[in-house]
Amino acid sequence: MAQDFDLELHRGRLRARRFGKSSGVPALCIPGLSSNSRVFERLGEQFERDGRTLIAFDLRGRGWSDITEKGTYGWENHARDILEAAQAMGFPQFDYVGHSMGAFIGMAAASIDRGTHMRRLVLIDGLGVPSQTALAAIIAGLARLKGTFASADEYVAAVRGAGLAAPWNDLWEQHYRYDLITENGNVHPRTDAVAVGEDVAYGATQDPRKLWPSITVPTLLLRATIPLGAPDAFVVTKSDYDEFLAAVLSAKGAEIPANHFGIVAAQETLDEIERFLK
Repeated sequence: MAQDFDLELHRGRLRARRFGKSSGVPALCIPGLSSNSRVFERLGEQFERDGRTLIAFDLRGRGWSDITEKGTYGWENHARDILEAAQAMGFPQFDYVGHSMGAFIGMAAASIDRGTHMRRLVLIDGLGVPSQTALAAIIAGLARLKGTFASADEYVAAVRGAGLAAPWNDLWEQHYRYDLITENGNVHPRTDAVAVGEDVAYGATQDPRKLWPSITVPTLLLRATIPLGAPDAFVVTKSDYDEFLAAVLSAKGAEIPANHFGIVAAQETLDEIERFLK
């Protein structure tokens, strides 16, 4: 059964969620820009059934991790948090699974770690420069972070109505309800819009492709093939997908019939990850 726990790190406290208790190499799972640990619930349950360990995190400024001061975010700082967390938990080796911005953080972590502790890397629909239409859809979805809602049901209905998390299922219901807090009779997300905004601004100054040459560990790239609305709204473009697999000799890829959000819970994704990390 999954258990939540906290890690006190140099830059602040991280909330984490553990599935399974095996002594093998654990998978550390990092969510996207405004997401949280619950997005890996299905993958965690599958790992636990197979007697393996998976630990999913709320990044700082998200879910129930610390909201830290301005200037403490960015891919490299998040990457150093995860490397420190692995050390604090006593893991000499770990596998890294990142979705969306979590994939960019994973590439930054691979660049810092140089294969010392990271055994394998999984990039779920995060790699290069997303199309402008995909970015616009994701940014539009962040408006929920500044809103106040009369109830959790109203908030979940608004998120569902936006149509990005598709197909809608109990995972998304749990994911979005997990993040809510109640104040003055209303609810709002605990995830901090300022923290997320700092990571948006950071990402806008980066070219993730510059991290590709530093990736030497075995890597699995999973690309979503259903766009986010507009026909060209892909976070991982087909050209970046092909170029990465040609350039990074340690990488293999798979294309998944899901959109940028749905890919993280698609059964094809879970099976590809499990096979790769075995």
